[in-house]
Amino acid sequence: MARGDRLEVERGIAGSTVAYMHHGIDVGDGTVVHARPDDFRNPFGGGRVERTSVEEFAAGRPVRVATDPPSAFPPEEIVARALAHVGRAGYSPLVDNCEHFATWCATGRRVSRQADIVLTRVAAAAARAVAAVSAGAGQRLAIRTALGTTLRLGLRTLVPAAIVAEGAALAAEWTAHQRGATAEASRRAGEAAGLAASAAACGLAGVPAGPAGVLAGSIAGATLWVAGSATAAAATHAKRRVTGR
Repeated sequence: MARGDRLEVERGIAGSTVAYMHHGIDVGDGTVVHARPDDFRNPFGGGRVERTSVEEFAAGRPVRVATDPPSAFPPEEIVARALAHVGRAGYSPLVDNCEHFATWCATGRRVSRQADIVLTRVAAAAARAVAAVSAGAGQRLAIRTALGTTLRLGLRTLVPAAIVAEGAALAAEWTAHQRGATAEASRRAGEAAGLAASAAACGLAGVPAGPAGVLAGSIAGATLWVAGSATAAAATHAKRRVTGR
């Protein structure tokens, strides 16, 4: 660890076994500047930017250096940006958290990969559920199996499958990120888990139709996931072209 490094340490979300990474800026003298809630048990209750010892920041856990995204400023400027905000009030887990602050100090961009994962996957789950309702409304989605039987996937299958699959994607992407994977690698892990979960959920619906029904359902589930991901990717690309971000 060196002056200007972005440090991160694993912490547990109060009242659960879910872990997240707490971020800060290494001042180089044994202290760290980091945004934190006033009470970690109530992260939505407000907070501020503080300068504490590395030991207090670590809270007995291993500390590692974050490098993604790459720093845009030299170490001295990163530290100066961090120190200038010590004592600043304000904290929100979703829009103004420790990662937003540390990344801004190093890159000039207020970004939190952890918040983005949660918000993106929650929005995707809602979009997939709406798409599933549209696909299953009125006449159910019917798939002809190789054996001539018809597998019908209605709302009771499509909506839960969409939500379960997105939940699996969120868990996989979050876990990969916590282990130090890049944004792209963690996203791929999430997509793979979501694809598998969607195929499995729809495949289960095909059990009454036998092996051919399971296969048809699995293919349908995988296709629905891929189509949903492609639509989401196109929307994201269009947004970036408009906003430039």
